[in-house]
Amino acid sequence: MIGKLQAETINKNHANRRVGVVRFRDKQRKVLMRIDKETNRVFVRQSWLKDMLLCPERARLAVVQPEFKTQNDSAAIGTAVHAGIEAVLAGNASLADAPEISLIKFKELESAGINHTNVNPDSWHSHVLGLTEAWVKDILPKVPMGGSCEVPFLVPTGTFVNGMELWFEGTMDYLHEDGIWDWKTAARKYSALEKQSQDIQSSIYSYAGHKLGVTQEKSIFNFGVMIRVNNAYGQIVSVHRSKAHGDFVVKQAMSAVATACAMMKDNDSPTDERWLINDQHYLCSQRWCPWWSVCKGAHISEPDNNAEEA
Repeated sequence: MIGKLQAETINKNHANRRVGVVRFRDKQRKVLMRIDKETNRVFVRQSWLKDMLLCPERARLAVVQPEFKTQNDSAAIGTAVHAGIEAVLAGNASLADAPEISLIKFKELESAGINHTNVNPDSWHSHVLGLTEAWVKDILPKVPMGGSCEVPFLVPTGTFVNGMELWFEGTMDYLHEDGIWDWKTAARKYSALEKQSQDIQSSIYSYAGHKLGVTQEKSIFNFGVMIRVNNAYGQIVSVHRSKAHGDFVVKQAMSAVATACAMMKDNDSPTDERWLINDQHYLCSQRWCPWWSVCKGAHISEPDNNAEEA
């Protein structure tokens, strides 16, 4: 429990501070980037950093038009499965109860409204049950016991951007001295090589785990992936992280914050003018981007998959 206690202590020390005006939030209302003007610090989450690297305009629209972002089906399934997993690891439920807990959570999200993307609504409930069962059967037996669930963190990087100290912020699904675990649901298996060479989340979280004094500077970050197919199964992808990975992701974050600040009014809030738009990614589509209709879709109305091959 050391990691959890340390992280909570850090959070309590900053809980009552007046936070600055820059607040990038996701659909769960988590602050993705924020500036605390009293302490002259900027706090960055891995999800915001990924958005900025993918498409800065997507990051801007998340602030100025958050009403467009609704819970999609694949994300809701993942959130529900997390609920069942957390209940088990926290000692609040038996393995047999986990699938039902996940389903109850999904029904709560469903009642609030879910955007249909690429999962058949008739299969939503069966996927939630099957994915949770896959975690119990294929992943849990390899997870070390004695760790902490849902561990929040705030850690300094010791670097400065535009005169502000850069901090990383986030929540770890499961923190153990032998490594960090993150639970994912996906339509297909993860590429271990891709995660090892390109993943931002594992670099930031491993950096934080070391700063909190729980994991070593050279550590393992584990993705517990549940594959969303008719007969769901689990996959464990373990990537290695070192000081070099931490140093590089700090550089990435510094660049992203500097870019965002340069495009904001007096470093206070996003402007009404568009930021850099990147449509060279599959997520730039009507199906996957909540802001399609007010961005590329406002100019190109026809389906983006309307192509022919001779």
